[in-house]
Amino acid sequence: MNKILGIGFVSIALLISACAEKDVSVANSGISEQENIETAVAEAPQPQEETPQPQTTEAIPSGTVVGSVYFDFDKYNIRPDMQGTVDDSAQKIKDSDMNVLIEGNTDEFGSDEYNYALGTKRALTVKNALVVKGIAKDKIKTISYGESKPICQEKTKACYEKNRRADVKLVK
Repeated sequence: MNKILGIGFVSIALLISACAEKDVSVANSGISEQENIETAVAEAPQPQEETPQPQTTEAIPSGTVVGSVYFDFDKYNIRPDMQGTVDDSAQKIKDSDMNVLIEGNTDEFGSDEYNYALGTKRALTVKNALVVKGIAKDKIKTISYGESKPICQEKTKACYEKNRRADVKLVK
């Protein structure tokens, strides 16, 4: 035990003495202070040029909806007029190299359970379409909000159509 304490004290003493500050003083040898500064600057090693670091800023921020695929009443198949939206979304996903969250939504018709299931089917349909377009399956998560997140709350046909959708959202 005493040997360990002795070695510890010796180690600490060596460490402290090795870290002692040096007293640096410039002797006045007839050279002005300005000349000393200029000489020191000239003799100092020049900094190397830094290599530019790749920018880590995202073109599209996390949480951005890059596409909304709209569905017909009580359906979960992708309409032909929505295929362009799927294609555009797939390209934006590839360009961003981020993960994807697909949020399935429905209008207010039907029970909560039915709408939740329909929203899930819509989200999975869009997920499968994106996988076919080359997006990795493990980068895509799905969720259903059913009728709980409408973007329009008016009691009109046009408003109900806006709520029958699957939003493709980029996330980190």
